[in-house]
Amino acid sequence: MNLQELSRLTIAELLAAYRAGVTDPVEVADLTFAQIEAVNGRINALYDLRRDAAMAEAEASARRWKAGRPEGALDGAPVTLKDSVHAVGMTWHHGSAAHGAGVKGAKDAPPTEKLKAARAIIIGKCTMPDYGLSASGVSSFHGIVRNPFGLAWNTGGSSAGAGASLAAGIGMMSVGSDIAGSVRLPASHCGLAALKPTQGMIPHTPGSDVRSAGPMARYAADLEPLLRVLGGVHPDDRYSVPVTEPAAETAAPGAGLTVAVYDAFGFGPAVEPAVLEALARARDAIAGLVERVVAPDRRIGWDAYLPLDEALQWRGWREYAAAVADRRDETPRQLVDWFSPARDWTAERIAGIDAGIARAVAEAGALFEGADVLLTPVMPIVNFPAEDRGIDPAMPLRHCTFTALFNQSGHPAVSICGGFDDRGLPVGVQLVGRRFDDVRLVRLAAALEAALWPGGRAAAGWPLAPRGQSEGKGGERR
Repeated sequence: MNLQELSRLTIAELLAAYRAGVTDPVEVADLTFAQIEAVNGRINALYDLRRDAAMAEAEASARRWKAGRPEGALDGAPVTLKDSVHAVGMTWHHGSAAHGAGVKGAKDAPPTEKLKAARAIIIGKCTMPDYGLSASGVSSFHGIVRNPFGLAWNTGGSSAGAGASLAAGIGMMSVGSDIAGSVRLPASHCGLAALKPTQGMIPHTPGSDVRSAGPMARYAADLEPLLRVLGGVHPDDRYSVPVTEPAAETAAPGAGLTVAVYDAFGFGPAVEPAVLEALARARDAIAGLVERVVAPDRRIGWDAYLPLDEALQWRGWREYAAAVADRRDETPRQLVDWFSPARDWTAERIAGIDAGIARAVAEAGALFEGADVLLTPVMPIVNFPAEDRGIDPAMPLRHCTFTALFNQSGHPAVSICGGFDDRGLPVGVQLVGRRFDDVRLVRLAAALEAALWPGGRAAAGWPLAPRGQSEGKGGERR
């Protein structure tokens, strides 16, 4: 097997190849680390690599497969973790030089624990931007993450290294986390599939009512098995909930579903033509999968993103203020300028933000009137330069208007690749489901991806040799 063949496999196909003896975990791990050596210096996606431990785990996995006794649902599959996902012995930086040398993990976060129980092989950690608070790949600690589809272009974020590494053929999946779109945005930038689950369905720590851990993979078909590995109640996450099974009569993808297509929510940046073209293509494809497709007239009559942005400013200020005093000012000035007004906010102002979020959550729920699933863009734009933190220097998450709403409301949402623009850059589309309908949602996403790419998503090709020229390893830190 070569890397191109490996990149064309879903996780189920990889495990079937192990079972048939077509390949084994050692060969796959060798291919994976060879690709890291070949491209990571250009894309700057991974750090804290654990080659020796991973190869030892691959050898043990190969012995189990050869004996016909694999253990766990991902035995021998290479995976990665986002910087912010704790793992014993691996370093947490939260993307920022403000945290100095970082924190060595002393306890596995629930996603790490579940991957280890499934016998997945963790090969390393993925880079991310400062505090997870820019939807980009620009980090004061890690440097600039670059998109394999074009090294001059952004990966999105904050699960930036996950997006870049998977697009470059490294690993079979990655665990990211999503607070305003942070698995869906890099999936859109990098042509991947990603799930932000119903809040709590994939447990994570510290417990949060808005941030979710979520799987990212090359293929939407991988999302359901990954949800089943990662999901369920966990004692360390007080918000965690079980994976909910669909009723038998609705288990088939699209059965009885009404899909509402929104090309705008009535606020935020204008949607670019290439994004609208991908959405129209997805609308036509999904019409053959579901009972009904509608185009509601409903729009949100105010800028529902603004209280969400203020909540993120408040979050950023708290992390900045808690950083070690003599390192705090290594936080990028652009981010400090954005969130520093929060230092003077009164309790009354915070209460107003909470009220605005409650109003936005109600608006998110109302979008589902007469529909089971929403089909939307992931972002209003296709991409922006690798060195930028977003499309608006004063508001680095401004392009999250289609995604952030559903973190606050708790609805599950999936990003898949809907097409490419005339530069060859991926364009994502988003499916949003009703709460606790995650299994049906990921099944519909897999069916839609198959309809959009009848020759297989891999037919569009993965940039296993990154396209374009980088400006040194990871670019300049900013």
